Amino acid sequence: MVEPIMYLAIGFLLSMLCGLAIVPLVHNRAVRLTTRRLEAATPLSMAEIQADKDQLRAEFAMSARRLEMSVDQLKNKTTSQLAELGKKSDAINRMKIELGEKNATIFALEAREKAVKEQLRATEEEFNAKTEALRAAEIALTDKQKEQVAAQSAYDAGKASTKQN
Repeated sequence: MVEPIMYLAIGFLLSMLCGLAIVPLVHNRAVRLTTRRLEAATPLSMAEIQADKDQLRAEFAMSARRLEMSVDQLKNKTTSQLAELGKKSDAINRMKIELGEKNATIFALEAREKAVKEQLRATEEEFNAKTEALRAAEIALTDKQKEQVAAQSAYDAGKASTKQN
């Protein structure tokens, strides 16, 4: 049982020894690559430094110009939206005025309709009253005609009896 553990420990120590031999090589390569990258990133002459500054200025100017253009576009868009909003609010106000006029007309027509209905009702009542009066007059006339016929027949009968006598 101890022998496999010893083989395992010896293998581990040998692998660590090999790792210690390889680590400096990897480290040296990493240092060399980092140094190259830093040397490539740093300008070597004043002309390169000036060119980098000019490039940064140009990039800043371009970004500032793009920003100005987008601000102008937003201002134009806002202005057009405000103009459209003004037109729509004018249309809304005009429609509100028209609605008020129509409501006033509706109220006037309703009042007129009410007055006409009242007048119609009064006219119908008057018509009914006159119809009743006409019927009463017709009944009275028929009664009078009956009385007249009766009186005429009595008169004719009295005249005929006086002629016979």
